[in-house]
Amino acid sequence: MVTDNQSLQELDFQKVISQLASYAICKSAQNKIFTLQPSGKYNEVLEALETVQEKLYIKNKGLVFPALEFEELIHELKILPIENSVLSVEGVQRILLASNMVNAILQFLEKNPRFIHVSRLFKSCYYSLELIQPIQKIFDKAGKIKDDASPYLLKIRISIKTIRNQINRNFDREMRRFLKSGYLGETSESFIQERRVLSVQSSYKRSVSGAILGSSKTGNLTYIEPQANVPLNHEIESLQDDEQKEIRRILWTLTQELRVFFPLIKAYQQSLVSLDIVNAKVKLAESMDACMPKIQKNPLMNWNTAFHPILRDKNKLNGKTTVPQSINLNPEACVLVISGPNAGGKSLTLKTCGLLQCMLQSGLLIPVEPTSKACVFSQIYTDIGDNQSIDNELSTYSYRLKRMNFFLSQADDHTLLLLDEFGSGSDPELGSALAEVFFEELLKTNAFVILTTHYSSIKRKVTECPSAINGSMRFDESNWLPLFELQIGQPGSSFTFEVAKSNGIPSSWIDRAKNLLSQETLRFNQILVDLQQEKNKLQLKMEETKLLKNNLEEQLSNSSGAEENFAYKTKQLRMQIEEQAKLIQLGSKLQKWMDVFNANAKRKDIHATLFEEFKTYLLKERAKRSQSPKKAPQIKSKSSNKATNPKAQTWTWVQGDKVRISGIRDSGIVQSVKGDTATVSVRALILKIPLFKLSPLLE
Repeated sequence: MVTDNQSLQELDFQKVISQLASYAICKSAQNKIFTLQPSGKYNEVLEALETVQEKLYIKNKGLVFPALEFEELIHELKILPIENSVLSVEGVQRILLASNMVNAILQFLEKNPRFIHVSRLFKSCYYSLELIQPIQKIFDKAGKIKDDASPYLLKIRISIKTIRNQINRNFDREMRRFLKSGYLGETSESFIQERRVLSVQSSYKRSVSGAILGSSKTGNLTYIEPQANVPLNHEIESLQDDEQKEIRRILWTLTQELRVFFPLIKAYQQSLVSLDIVNAKVKLAESMDACMPKIQKNPLMNWNTAFHPILRDKNKLNGKTTVPQSINLNPEACVLVISGPNAGGKSLTLKTCGLLQCMLQSGLLIPVEPTSKACVFSQIYTDIGDNQSIDNELSTYSYRLKRMNFFLSQADDHTLLLLDEFGSGSDPELGSALAEVFFEELLKTNAFVILTTHYSSIKRKVTECPSAINGSMRFDESNWLPLFELQIGQPGSSFTFEVAKSNGIPSSWIDRAKNLLSQETLRFNQILVDLQQEKNKLQLKMEETKLLKNNLEEQLSNSSGAEENFAYKTKQLRMQIEEQAKLIQLGSKLQKWMDVFNANAKRKDIHATLFEEFKTYLLKERAKRSQSPKKAPQIKSKSSNKATNPKAQTWTWVQGDKVRISGIRDSGIVQSVKGDTATVSVRALILKIPLFKLSPLLE
C-alpha cells in the first residue's frame, strides 16, 4: 500500500476523484474511478500517464479520433454465457454500436501507429465484420428488425398490412355513413387501445353497431369500433402474437451466432470503459491546465510553478490570485523545513506537494511546468491538521506520537513524509527536545521529508545537517500580510508579536510577553525578522532591477531600430541627390548638343563632330559603370550562345543599362543577365527578353 486513507483524507484527494468521476460517461468507469488509489509501481504509473498524455495530444492536435458514444454491455455479458438465452433487440443494438465504435478506433490507431499507449487499451480487441454482418442482415439502419429477416416474418407482416388496409377502408366507409346521419361528435374519430373508433354521441350509441371500447370523461361521447372491424382486429392481434414469436426465434438464432464472439464482446466493454476513464483524465487535465512532468526512476521532487488545483479553482470563483510553489528535493537535500507566520501557507504547501504526488501516482496529470521532474515514491504519508481520535480516546499529541512511530518504522529512501506543526501538541520545551530527536531519526531513514515547525531548535538543527534545508513563507511586514510564497535558504520568523500587534493586542501586553522570554530567544527571533526584512528588500530591489533592465533593453532596441532607419533614409537621400546631380549634368550636355544640332542641315557630315563627341561621352560613361564597385559584375554572353543563336549580340550588358527593346515602344532597364536572356524592367513590368532583341539606349 502506497498510502493510507488518513493521508488521502488530509490531502482532499477524494475531491479530485469526485471531479474526475463527473467527467466519465458510463457507470462502470465512474465506479472504477472512485476506487482509484496511488500506485507505487513505476512502470504502471508511467504507462497510465503516457496514455493520458497521448490522448491529450490527439485532442490538442485536432486529430479525428472517433467520439466515444456507447452503451455498456453489462446485461449482454450476463445473458450470452447462458445456454438458450435470447438477447433483446436493444441488447443486440448495443453490441452493434460497441463493435462499430471499436472498429473505428482500431482503424484510427492503425493509421496512427505512434499512439502505442492508447493502442494498448484495445490490445484484446481486433477489427471484425463477422460480428456486424449477421446483425445488419436482420436489422435495418433504424435498429428495427427487417421484414425479410425470415420468410415467415415477411408473410406475417404482409398479412398484417393487408388487414390494416381493410380495417381503414371499413372505418372510412362507416364514418362517412354516420357523419351524414349526424350521429358523430365534433371529433368524429379517436384511438382507443391502438384501434380506430368512432366518436358517437351517447344518445345514438344504440344506433351504431360495433364494440364499445370506452366513453369520454363527460359521458357525452361513446367510442365504438365498427362491427366490420371487430373480427379483423382480433385477427391482427393473433398475427402480432405470431410476429413476436417469430422475432424471438430470429433473436435466438442470432444470439447463438453472437455467443461465439463472447470474448471479443467482453473486450469491447473493458476497452471502452478504460478509454472512458482516460477521456475523463484528459478533461480533468484540461480543467486544471495540467501536464506530465518528466518522470525519473531515482527519487527527486523538482517542481516548478506547482498549483494546488482545488485552491486555484476556488480562488478563480472569488476573483483571487493563487501563488504557485516551487520545490526542489533530491537525495543530497531531501529534507525541507518550512517556518514562518501562522496562516502564511505552510500547511497549504504540504497539501500541494502531497496532493499532486498522489494525483501523479494515480495516473493524473498535474498543474506544474512541463520542465518539472518527478518520481514514483513507494510510500506517501502525511500528518496534517488536528487528528484527535475520539474512538480510541487519543489526544492530538498521542495520535501524532503513534503516527510518528509508524513513520519511522516504515520510512526509507523512497518514502515521502509530509508533517505539519512538527513536534507540537505538548509542553513547548519538552516537545522541542523530543522533536529534535525525531528529526535526527528521520534524517537516518534518508526519506524525503517536508515539515513545518515553529521550533527554533529545529531551524538551528537544519543548519548543521547537509541533507536538510530551511525554507520560509514570505511575509509583508509593512502591511502585516502573508504573501503565501515559499522561499528556500533561510528559516522564517513566526512574527508572533508583529501579528499580535496588527490584530489589536496592546503594546504593553506584548512587552510583558517579551520580558518572559530569554534574551537568546528574543535575539534569535529578531535576527530572523531582520533577515526576512532584508530578504524582502533584496527581493524588491531585484524585481526593480529586472524591470529597469527590461526597460533599458527595450529602449536600446528601439534606439537601435531608429538609428538603422535613419541611416537607411540618409543613404537613400544621398543616392537621390547623386542621381539628381547626374541628371542635371546630363541635361546640360543634352541642351548643349541640342543647341549645336541643326535639323535643317543638308550636308551629311555637318554633324560628324557632334556625333563623335556624343559617342566618346557614351563610351566614357560605360567604362565608369563597368569599373564602379556599386555595379553588379558584368555577365558576358558565352560563345556557345552565339553558336546556338546566330542573332545573339556581342554587346556586354550590365545591371542598370538602359536599353531599347525590339517590338516595344517603351525603353527598359536591365536587372540581370543569364545566358541568352536578360531580365528587364519596363515601367511596372518585369520581362524576360532575349539578348538579340536589345539595343543600347543612347543618352
